[in-house]
Amino acid sequence: MNYKSRDFVFNPSDFRDAKFIDGATLDGDQLEKGDVIIAVDRLALTANTISYGIAGKTGLIRYLDSFPTSAPYARMPFWGFGDIIASAHDDLPVGERLYGFYPLSTFVLAKMDKVTAMKCADMSPARDTIPEFYREYARSFAEPGYHPDFDDMQSLLRPVISTSFLLEHYITRHDFYGARNIVITSASCKTALGFGHFLTQEHKDKCRAIGLTSARNKAFVEMTGCYDEVLTYDEIDQLPLDSSVVFDMAGNAQLRAAIHHHLGDLIAYTGTVGATHWEEGARDDADLPGPRPVFWSGPDEIAVLSKGDNSKNILTEIGGRTVGLMMEAANWLKVKKFDNEDAINAAYLDTLDGKMSAEEAVIFDIKQLAK
Repeated sequence: MNYKSRDFVFNPSDFRDAKFIDGATLDGDQLEKGDVIIAVDRLALTANTISYGIAGKTGLIRYLDSFPTSAPYARMPFWGFGDIIASAHDDLPVGERLYGFYPLSTFVLAKMDKVTAMKCADMSPARDTIPEFYREYARSFAEPGYHPDFDDMQSLLRPVISTSFLLEHYITRHDFYGARNIVITSASCKTALGFGHFLTQEHKDKCRAIGLTSARNKAFVEMTGCYDEVLTYDEIDQLPLDSSVVFDMAGNAQLRAAIHHHLGDLIAYTGTVGATHWEEGARDDADLPGPRPVFWSGPDEIAVLSKGDNSKNILTEIGGRTVGLMMEAANWLKVKKFDNEDAINAAYLDTLDGKMSAEEAVIFDIKQLAK
C-alpha cells in the first residue's frame, strides 16, 4: 500500500514563508529490512519548536538536516506521537505507538535500530547530524502508566520538560554557581515554567527562582506557582542585588543587556537557552558588565548524563518527571487543537507573532490531515 505524505515546510530565511506541500510517496510493500512507516498522530507546537528552527538555521545544532526537503525550504522538528502502519522490523510490529521527534508530515519513513523493550532509534543517515537523544523513540505501550488520554499533555510538556530537566541537572551539577537567585526570562514559556517548578519544588533550600515576564502574562505566571517571585520586564531594576545565575529563554539581547547592567558582577553565569523573542536576538554581548553570556547546550548536558556509570534511559526518566507537572498544568493550560492545513499554518504564524496567550497550548491533530 502506498502512503502519500503532506509536509509542512518553512523558509529558514523567512520563517513566515511556510506552507504545506506534497511529500514523498512511501510504499509499505517495498520496505528494506528495519524500515517502518509511521503515521504521525499529533504534534505539539511550543517555543522549543521555534528554537529548533533558529538553531538549525544558524548551524548551532543541525536540526533542519534531519528531515530533508527541497531548497530553499526546511522541515521543522516537533515532538509528539505516531503509530507504525507498515513494518519490516521483526521487533516493531504494526500498531506500535512511538513518542519522539517528528517532522510535521502525515507519514514518515524511519530506519529503526537499537531496539529495546523501551525504545528504538531512527538510524536514517540524514539524522546523523543530531545527537542520538533526538533520534530515539519511546515505545509508549511499554512505559509505566502510559494512557492515551494524556497524549496531548505529554506532547506539550514532555519535550519542554526535557529541557527543564536538563537545566536542573546542569545547575545542580555546578552547585548553582554559588548563587542565591536563578533569574529566568520568558517565564511564561513552558520550558521556563518546568525549570522554575523543579527549582521551587526540589531546591528551595538552595536557591530562589525569579521569573521575568511581560506585564500581560504576569498574573498567569504567578498563578502557576512555579516561581518564588515574578517580575515584569519593566521591573528589572527590582531584581535583588544578590549573587545570580541568568537563564535567558527569550533570546532578547536588549533584555539581557538590561539584566547585566543592573546586576553586573553579581552574575555568576548567563546561559542563552531559547528564543521566544526570536526576532530580537541580534546584538553583540561582548561589552556587557559581568560574565559574557554563553550558549547553553541541551545536547551537551545529555552527553554528560549518558556517560559511563551515569548512563540512563533519559526518555523514560523525563517521562516520569513529566507526570507530576502534567497533573498541575492541566489546571492552568488551555489546549487548542488544529486539524486542517489552513488552521495549522495560521496557528504557526500566530505563535511566531506572539499572538497566543501564555495559557494557550497548541496541538496539531495530524491524523486528520491524512483522511
